[in-house]
Amino acid sequence: MIAASAMTWAPHFSRAFGATSGDFGASTAKPSFPVTDYHVHLSPELTIDKALALGKERGVQLGVLEHPGPNFAIRTDADLKQYIGTLRKYPVQIGLQPVYLGWSKAFSKDLLGQLDYILMDALTLPKRDGGYIELWQVTTQYDDEQAFMHCYTEFIEQILTTEPIDIFGWPTFLPVAIARDYSQLWTRPRIEHIIELAAARKIAIEINEASHVPDETFIQLAKQAGLKFTFGTDSRNQNAAHFSYCYQLAQKCGLTESDMFVPRKK
Repeated sequence: MIAASAMTWAPHFSRAFGATSGDFGASTAKPSFPVTDYHVHLSPELTIDKALALGKERGVQLGVLEHPGPNFAIRTDADLKQYIGTLRKYPVQIGLQPVYLGWSKAFSKDLLGQLDYILMDALTLPKRDGGYIELWQVTTQYDDEQAFMHCYTEFIEQILTTEPIDIFGWPTFLPVAIARDYSQLWTRPRIEHIIELAAARKIAIEINEASHVPDETFIQLAKQAGLKFTFGTDSRNQNAAHFSYCYQLAQKCGLTESDMFVPRKK
């Protein structure tokens, strides 16, 4: 069974991960194709002007995200309309990053259609008895790795088959307690199942700078299946548009401009 504390709501991990600078390791040359960081969150530290300055300095376009739903800033159509209107005057892609199943029922289809893209991950895992498991918390422990993987992959399947999303974020991320078993837990059948589900709905795969997922094997298989990719820092600070892992994997896997996600046309 999974041993983890329950919550009535789950603040998203990007608030914690975005608080400190990442260790980007050895630098890798920027790809020859245009690059966008589709996973940027504005904050008191990272205003829209600062984000645009970082993007210009690093030669990277930006996609700005905010979380919709209870306990977040965007809860109603009025909130969403204001969010889109505020950002539309800037040269950025505008997106949402929902964390709860069924989130879109709170918003009109017309307004959701004005977004450039929607990114969702599977890190706010619902518990069968209510509440959520925060997979990004380093203190979360698991009594049975296989039971956890069963629940986790079921949740991923729900997201990829029922939610209105364009990008699957933080794919194959594992909590700290079991991350050492990544290659054993992410078996070929599990990987192929995720890729098949994403391909069926043409959902792009995020290559995540903060967590260094997915790995080369996943990306190569996803590429063979015709999936598109995005780069994302999930940053709220100076890490925005700063890539190393993403560039390394793009080089290793031979990604080209044709492999990269293009937001929906308005």
